[in-house]
Amino acid sequence: MAIFCFLLQVTYSIPFALASIFSSSSGSGQGLSLGVLNLAIVVPQMLVSVVGGPWDSLFGGGNLPGFIVGAIAAAASGVLALTMLPTPPPDAKPGATMGGFH
Repeated sequence: MAIFCFLLQVTYSIPFALASIFSSSSGSGQGLSLGVLNLAIVVPQMLVSVVGGPWDSLFGGGNLPGFIVGAIAAAASGVLALTMLPTPPPDAKPGATMGGFH
């Protein structure tokens, strides 16, 4: 159980920390970046809650259609992340954008 809690802690906190660090080092607003990240998490949750019931009754129950849609969405988001995210400048030093705790 402790391993599961650690994995959830990383899953819930690391994306927000990385978005905060990236937005502060690029000069954009942290509030806007974190708001967009929050919307990227909340909108799919709302979509699943609205579409899940009719989708389940359309295919007669079971988890397989949901797993297939999830696999397709994960593959599509991986491709989009690799193609659309900006690349760091070539003169950037690793770890140079890490902020300290204040």
